[in-house]
Amino acid sequence: MSASLHSRCDEFMESYWAGDKDKLPKHEKLSQAITSAIFDGFWLPGAKLPAEAEWVQITPCSLGTVQRALRTLVESGLIQRRRGSGTVVAHMDRRVEEPWHMRFFRNDSNRGELAEATTRVISRRSLGKTGPWSEALKQDGHKVLRIDRVWTVDNSFEVYSVAYLLADRFPKLADTDLEDLNGVNFKNLITREYNLPVQSIRQSIRIEDTPDWVLQHCRWPKKAAATVLNVVAYSFDRDPLYYQDFYIPPNPCILDMGNISAANA
Repeated sequence: MSASLHSRCDEFMESYWAGDKDKLPKHEKLSQAITSAIFDGFWLPGAKLPAEAEWVQITPCSLGTVQRALRTLVESGLIQRRRGSGTVVAHMDRRVEEPWHMRFFRNDSNRGELAEATTRVISRRSLGKTGPWSEALKQDGHKVLRIDRVWTVDNSFEVYSVAYLLADRFPKLADTDLEDLNGVNFKNLITREYNLPVQSIRQSIRIEDTPDWVLQHCRWPKKAAATVLNVVAYSFDRDPLYYQDFYIPPNPCILDMGNISAANA
């Protein structure tokens, strides 16, 4: 290990390893520490991370523990394993053009300027089971596509969203490489690719304990509950397009939920 990398690793351990995570399994503690370092800009996109053997040297983790933590981060889209280049921080976020549901304004903007939002896709999977989305989407035995994303808003807080759509109806969302879905406005894609514009939406809000799988991927205020915005979007003749839940933490911005037409969203 080079002297510069050794020094950088010492900084990482001092800043991100110590704290209130001691009760966590070591693989979770390591993955959360690396996640925090990436979100804080300690390691920027494209930065090369220590190799597995080097993590074993600088942390009290076994090789198996290190591999498990890194595998979690790869699956989350935070890091990439490149042959010949090692492990690097992924270029994750892309700005979302014309966000509709996540329209946040800064408190000092007098609703004149939207806070910038970027997204990265965490996972995508096909589900055969039913759930709260089934009636809204008229699932009727079809498989459902679930896409999990993290939104970074105004570079100050993060929102976790889960979208459900009928898998066989929108193959573009099912087949596109995950990295290419970062920053994609799903409403615009559905309108453009399938000629199905959103004509109306149904919205509701609930408050609930923040799920562990949200906390695993988002920066989140300690012990804060989640405000969950549920959105069901419809096209012509109340034809359902998607069902989405947005897990929103306490934050300094204002969420605009009205006075926007589908045609201009």
